[in-house]
Amino acid sequence: MRFAEWWQGLQRRLSRRSNPLQLGHRNLYILPSRYGSVWLLTSGLLYLIGINTRSDGPLLLAFLMGALMLLALFLTHFNLQGLVLEASAQAIGFAGEPYTFRLQSRSRIERPGLLWRWLSPEAPPQLRLNLAAGTHQLGIPWTALQRGFHTPGRLLLHTTAPLGLFRCWTYWEPPESIWVAPARTPGPVVELNPADTGPQGSDDFADLKPWREADGMQRVDWKAMARGRGWLTKQFSQPEPSELWLAPQPQLPLEQALEHLCERLCSALQQGQAVGLQLPGGAMIEPGKGREHLDRCLRALAELPA
Repeated sequence: MRFAEWWQGLQRRLSRRSNPLQLGHRNLYILPSRYGSVWLLTSGLLYLIGINTRSDGPLLLAFLMGALMLLALFLTHFNLQGLVLEASAQAIGFAGEPYTFRLQSRSRIERPGLLWRWLSPEAPPQLRLNLAAGTHQLGIPWTALQRGFHTPGRLLLHTTAPLGLFRCWTYWEPPESIWVAPARTPGPVVELNPADTGPQGSDDFADLKPWREADGMQRVDWKAMARGRGWLTKQFSQPEPSELWLAPQPQLPLEQALEHLCERLCSALQQGQAVGLQLPGGAMIEPGKGREHLDRCLRALAELPA
């Protein structure tokens, strides 16, 4: 078995899937860092020099370095011990776009120099955070390359603070999954707009108001003038935006058509238009508005078989 496969298997065995996760002796691991290894080797050499030369100076320095390294062992471990992590409910993301995985941290003490990184090839660079005491909402960058139902994978949390002589770490695999909708790419979609029932350019009559010269003659209520009510102007109310049905362009590959459909859906709902979907396979989502309707439509797009 190659080393990379063995190392990935070891990471999986060391990962924890509990939610919330409380860090302690059972799930924290600690070893000397590269700097700590050099420090330990140097203290050992000084000890040997002091023994061979019967000199007190190198021996005293070796003992001081050893004591400082022992102190760093506990301080580095305490920087993570007792921290509680809990994954929050996740919003819907979009393929290929940066996503913020939301989690909550609870700590009784300040914890400096915490490094967070997802263990996946496409993961963004690691994030460095200094946690203050109390409860905080955190966002860890993450990216999904394809639509569907995803788990973010294993999260590596590690630190070398405060002295850099030891590296303490843990692996956590948050159980919260994420729905990922298609990427938003402008392009052609099938739009089905209901035919207007009224004449072109006409609105619904609302009220009458006194006529002003700026209103023009085309809106004068001539019938009211004939009855002796004077010069009055007709007021019209604007009609409600019509419902819009969207469907993927059948002449395009499915994934490309879904990306265009996703972009058009988000744009139309952002403009306040009621939007419905006609999906491949005959599934339909009735027109609606608002965030809940958008999430329902995006989830339907994410669930479609490839």
